[in-house]
Amino acid sequence: MKTIDLVVPCYNEEEGLEHFVLETNKVIDTIPDYSFRYILINDGSKDKTYLVMKKLAARFSNIKYISFSRNFGKEAAMYAGLQHCDADYVVVMDADLQHPPAVFPQMIEAMEQGYDCCATKRDEREGESFFRGFFSKLFFTLSNKMTSVKNPYGAMDYRMMTRQMVNSILELSEVQRFSKGIFSWVGFNTKWISFKTVDRQLGTTSWKFSSLLRYAIDGITCFSVTPLRFIAVMGAIIFFISLIYIIITLVQTLFLGVITPGYVTTMCAILFLGGLTEMSIGILGEYIGRIYMETKERPIYITKFSNFEDENNEEADGGSYEQSGK
Repeated sequence: MKTIDLVVPCYNEEEGLEHFVLETNKVIDTIPDYSFRYILINDGSKDKTYLVMKKLAARFSNIKYISFSRNFGKEAAMYAGLQHCDADYVVVMDADLQHPPAVFPQMIEAMEQGYDCCATKRDEREGESFFRGFFSKLFFTLSNKMTSVKNPYGAMDYRMMTRQMVNSILELSEVQRFSKGIFSWVGFNTKWISFKTVDRQLGTTSWKFSSLLRYAIDGITCFSVTPLRFIAVMGAIIFFISLIYIIITLVQTLFLGVITPGYVTTMCAILFLGGLTEMSIGILGEYIGRIYMETKERPIYITKFSNFEDENNEEADGGSYEQSGK
């Protein structure tokens, strides 16, 4: 019997976590010849998500959980789950049922056909605003043009992977993580399947526009130096335009006798170059900041409680702390 681990990051999922497990159980109970195990990761939730996890683990023998010492982010939660899985296939999914477990059979079929990964993308989403949809499409367009990793529009983290692909992902232990890019960067044969997503029924999403914007910036700067090249190109263009303007001004002044006060021109040039300089410093700061964070070599996450047992981590209620991720 082949095994499948379900890696499920959770942040403030007190209301919907039990519902998620019960609904997922309905699906996996219909899939013979496969043994499923949950790996639930509490990413420093502010509600009672951890207590719900303990309750579920006591109720179902195939549930394992990890609880962080604070909120480290979804990327760290996914990495922690992948570190602790040992199944033949591994699924990464959310706990809000927007990643429907009903597609498990399609994923398994793809894996049995010889694919290393079966990933999902959304065709459309009910209730999504035009504003958010526009920026989502813009991100995928820019990301595919500016980076070496390519993802179709609507690509999601929800996917099933082989043990070999998971091991390859774990070799990339950078602190500043962007999993969509990492999944693509490691390669392997991937089959894409699409479905229509719906709004979550229980709980509220923790993703706001500012969070999505930071996530988009991470996606580009983690896998591309194009913004830095953009600065160099803009600098060269401005240099040549300025050189031409200086030559024209000298010719008008010395040979044609044209008096050019240049107040407006000077102000426009100062404002333009000042804005470009500030933008350039900001882009450089993004990259320097990432270098700074990586050189610290801090752990990607810190485990506070877990019901995984090994020589470095006592059982959940022992209260031991485990630094992980490096």
